[in-house]
Amino acid sequence: AGGPLCDEPAYGVSLTVECELHAEAPGAEEAEAEGLAAFSGQVINAARDCMRAAMSAAGARLVEAKYLCLMTAQPEALAGAYAVLGRRRARVLREDMSEGTGAFTIAAYLPVAESFGFVGELRSNTSGAADAQLVLSHWETLPVDPSFVPTTEEEREEMGEAG
Repeated sequence: AGGPLCDEPAYGVSLTVECELHAEAPGAEEAEAEGLAAFSGQVINAARDCMRAAMSAAGARLVEAKYLCLMTAQPEALAGAYAVLGRRRARVLREDMSEGTGAFTIAAYLPVAESFGFVGELRSNTSGAADAQLVLSHWETLPVDPSFVPTTEEEREEMGEAG
C-alpha cells in the first residue's frame, strides 16, 4: 500500500494501532471459528483506509530526490556552467578555486528529475571545459502544498482554477 498523495512509499511514518475483538460483536463467533482468516482481510482494508486518511489530515507533503553535483570547470567555462545549473533548478552551495590549476570546483544540489541529459548539455555549453559527477544526496520537501485550493480571485489567476 502506498501513501495518500500518489500511492508513493511512505517513509518516516509511525502509526500505533490498538485492536480489540469483543465477544459480543456481531460475527465474532464465526470469525473465531474460521481462525479470523476472512475477518482479517476486512480489518486490513479498513486499517489502510484509516491510515491514509490520518496521513492526509496531518498535512502530507511531496519530496523530491536531490543529487549532489560536484563540477569542475575552467574559468572560461563558468558562465556556461552556471547557465546550465540555472536552467535545471540547481541550488549552488559553494564555489572553490583549486590551487595551482586555476580550475573551479562547484558544489550544487540538482533535482534528480532535472538530471537527464545534464552532463551532455554541460559539455556542450562549456565546449568540454567542464565536467560533473552526480551522487544521490537526500530527499527535499517541496514547498508547494499538494492539497491547496485557490479561494480568492488573485489566487485563481496565479494558480489556475484547480491550484
